[in-house]
Amino acid sequence: MRITKFVPSALVLCAVAARALAEDPLPVRELTVFKDGHAFVLREGALPPGANGRVVLDQLPQPLLGTFWPYATEGARVSSAIAARERVVTERTALDLRQLVEANRGKQVVVTDIANERIEGMLIGIPRRDAAELAKAASGAGGPRLDEPGALVVVQTASGSRVLPLERVRDLEVRGELGARYAQDELRERLTLRVDGGTAASRVGVAYVEKGLRWIPSYKIDIADPAKARFELEATLVNDLVDFRDATVHLVVGVPRFEMQGLLDPIALQEAAARVAGQLDPRDRFSNMLSNALMTQSASYRAEAPTEGAPPPGLESAASNEDLYVYTLRHVTLARGERLVLPISSFELGYRDVYTLDVPVAPPLEFQSQFDGARIEQLARLAAASKVQHVLRISNRAGAPLTTAPALVLSNGRVIGQSLLHYTPVGAETDLVMAVALDVCVEKRERETQRDSAPGRWRGHDYQRIDMAGELKISNKKKEAVELEVRRTVLGLADSVEAGGEFVQISPADWWADERRPEWWSWWNWPYWWYHWNGVARFEWKVRLEAGAETALAASWHYYWE
Repeated sequence: MRITKFVPSALVLCAVAARALAEDPLPVRELTVFKDGHAFVLREGALPPGANGRVVLDQLPQPLLGTFWPYATEGARVSSAIAARERVVTERTALDLRQLVEANRGKQVVVTDIANERIEGMLIGIPRRDAAELAKAASGAGGPRLDEPGALVVVQTASGSRVLPLERVRDLEVRGELGARYAQDELRERLTLRVDGGTAASRVGVAYVEKGLRWIPSYKIDIADPAKARFELEATLVNDLVDFRDATVHLVVGVPRFEMQGLLDPIALQEAAARVAGQLDPRDRFSNMLSNALMTQSASYRAEAPTEGAPPPGLESAASNEDLYVYTLRHVTLARGERLVLPISSFELGYRDVYTLDVPVAPPLEFQSQFDGARIEQLARLAAASKVQHVLRISNRAGAPLTTAPALVLSNGRVIGQSLLHYTPVGAETDLVMAVALDVCVEKRERETQRDSAPGRWRGHDYQRIDMAGELKISNKKKEAVELEVRRTVLGLADSVEAGGEFVQISPADWWADERRPEWWSWWNWPYWWYHWNGVARFEWKVRLEAGAETALAASWHYYWE
């Protein structure tokens, strides 16, 4: 097939795209972003003059149930918000024969078919059944429909009308200028706001929670100073939600509660994944934006106009808001599908080096006899994994909490390693794991000291008492003293502890809730009598171990077995 006189219109396309972006009636002004991928979006614009109180948003949001809020200001009032599938006519560039026929209807043409027959005349176009005709023929519920195009092309010649299948057209010649763009009907899910009243100063907008925008924090920590660590916090914005330009972005540290999580608001017109909500700084828009909202009443506000030539994004403030902490960034521009890395803050925190050892609980020997070889090997691997770890005990005396994030640790610019920094409120301490301390060696010993065949009877059954003694021998091979913290957990009841240690008896409820409860705990159905006689005990020691020194941390306990 040959088509003549086709002129590309890339510049026209760019101009149309730019005009469409500029004409967005409700551009994104503010976003509150949570780390789990949910964002509170505020879209707002001036009430268009001559729109008869009708504002249309082509991008229909998919909000969490109960978080969609349309509003208006300065004497205007939103009377309704309607989400519907509407028939929309858009202008497109013609890329194939059918589209070029649509773009040149009414023009003089010469059509050559595959048999080389030339047909001259006026191009009528492609016949179609319109939506009204289809609606009459259809049964069931109505709704907007698209026309049904045929597969024929009609040319008005001097002698009459010629009709031939599109697939038989080999060449189309257009007399005069070639039409390169055509009107295409499509169904779009659109949001229409009906606004009553208002003035030239009135603004209208929508606010909602939707998934697709998240922020990922990360820290860089330099410990060149032996007492103070230099922290740098940066944020990576991952935008798979919506384009925004020169917007205010609030990055939230904390986990809010939303009762309707997982339920999509009906305004979305389709099913989607679970949604959660956000919360803005009280001095920003959210606290005052709902003066004329449909679902509530609140004080109104006046939004500032967008600025031309906006400065680069930057941190404006950081403040606590209820149980959340919010970093506020201004002048942020990011298109959907893009990622952005921004510096947030830098500060210094005090720290000290601590060496920790957590000896995991092991099942009693009577219990282990019921395991197969594979599980015995797994128990041995778990026991061997118990080693002394070097951690940084960080004291958060900054003005903001530390959020859970990966932390890259350096000393004088050289990378030492990477670890995970956990959420730490202001005034609290946290441990940042550095590495296994290979120069602090541990030797574990455990033995049965006594077995009383029948010390107790319950519900007609006799239970014997088994007394145990354990010792942890720890030696410091480093060239400097270490601050050592040791914790050992056992099944049973604690009797004594040496070397200045302490012990505590843990309730069964607390033990079940402890995330450190071992994997093997679910391998066996514990007998009903176990918790009547036994419990969980924890021994703890804090020791300063000089270079080349060693210590023995001993404890004793007992448990009952049928």
